[in-house]
Amino acid sequence: MRLPLLYRRRWWLLYLPITAGSVLLMVLATLFVRPLPPQRVVIGTGPAQSSYLRVARLYAERLERMGIAVDIVAHPRPQDPLQRMAEGDTVIDVTFAQGLYAPTAPQVMALSVIGHEIVWVVAREGIDRLDQLRGQRIAASVPGASNRMAAELLLAHARITPGEVSFVPAVGDDAVAALAEGRVDAVVHVASGDSHTAATLARLDKVHLLPVERAGALATRVPTLRAVVMPQGSIELRSNLPAADLPTMVTLTHLLVRPDLHPALQRALLNVAGELHAMAGFLEGQGQYPSTIGNDFPVSPVALRSRYGKQPWLETLLPYRTAQWAELILFVYVPLGLLTMVLLLRAPRYIEWRVDAALQYFYGQLKFLEEDLSRAPPTDPVAHREVLTRLDALDKQVAQIDLPDRYADRWYTLREHLGAARERLQSLRQDGGQSLPSEATAP
Repeated sequence: MRLPLLYRRRWWLLYLPITAGSVLLMVLATLFVRPLPPQRVVIGTGPAQSSYLRVARLYAERLERMGIAVDIVAHPRPQDPLQRMAEGDTVIDVTFAQGLYAPTAPQVMALSVIGHEIVWVVAREGIDRLDQLRGQRIAASVPGASNRMAAELLLAHARITPGEVSFVPAVGDDAVAALAEGRVDAVVHVASGDSHTAATLARLDKVHLLPVERAGALATRVPTLRAVVMPQGSIELRSNLPAADLPTMVTLTHLLVRPDLHPALQRALLNVAGELHAMAGFLEGQGQYPSTIGNDFPVSPVALRSRYGKQPWLETLLPYRTAQWAELILFVYVPLGLLTMVLLLRAPRYIEWRVDAALQYFYGQLKFLEEDLSRAPPTDPVAHREVLTRLDALDKQVAQIDLPDRYADRWYTLREHLGAARERLQSLRQDGGQSLPSEATAP
């Protein structure tokens, strides 16, 4: 490329490419390196009567205050959203699930434990222990549901095989009606302490809650179950429900996300969980939840960092959406902008470097020519003619180079050095009795 062209079109050939490259880097960094979090999140829940749907609405209310739109997608069964996430479905971002489902979805990440759900075992009069359920009819939903999984675990603890009982696929109000009408002998229902179904079952006439004997031993063998004691009268003090301290089992309730969900969204969900689940619940201590301790699912790295207080400082100072833009500007746009300014300021030096390189090339050739001239014998016309030919070629190249006007003084200085070399050669040829060829060109 000719140097005047580079100089005259420096805005198009240098400044514009640098600016365009910087903008391109900013766009790529925004899309791939530090992308902004999505403005919408999808929460998957169970059916309309599911307690998870009520919790999802509370999350949606608080997330929308932070500027995050929320879509709640209900499913026929509470475990359906988890199954979709486990299969790689990217539609569902967030869901809630019991620890009993952890073996079926090891790749889904847990943000925190937000509570626990009790394994309610309610049986008709005459059945006082789990081992008396052999040969009985038990309402425990369908295979694969948490009610059925909990029932099978409790029966195995009592050394009863699934084939020794008759499972009835009833759940919720259907299970309550079946027990009240005598169509089943017991109901196993996994639900939180404020569950309408659990409260109705516990208050039915001629039924009672069954204790889980050796609950601690069962918890050691089944990590997804924890042993707790339901204090006497904790359900209803006036009716003395239960009539005595009742050992039972609980399974933890988890807030789950896709592994690739944006870290900022995960932190927002953790903040909401801290607001919603810190209060004490049924058989839950004050501040016991949310927690990252005891998760049945793999814990998200974002949740682990938040557990140790490692949260972006801008998110502690600014509103959620503002903090995301502030981080992008501070850690991406500002460094790239400074780099762009440095390159734009250094661009003129690139032109000077090209000019220096061109001039240094000619000065180097001139130096070699003068050294050859010094070594040539004063009376050797052949050597002088060879040097003259090289000098003419070098002089012609310099005459044709078209430098920018600001470098004209350096060009004239080079021409003067070439003229001095020609004068020296002329002096040597005259001393040797020679004359310059008529075609030689003076500077």
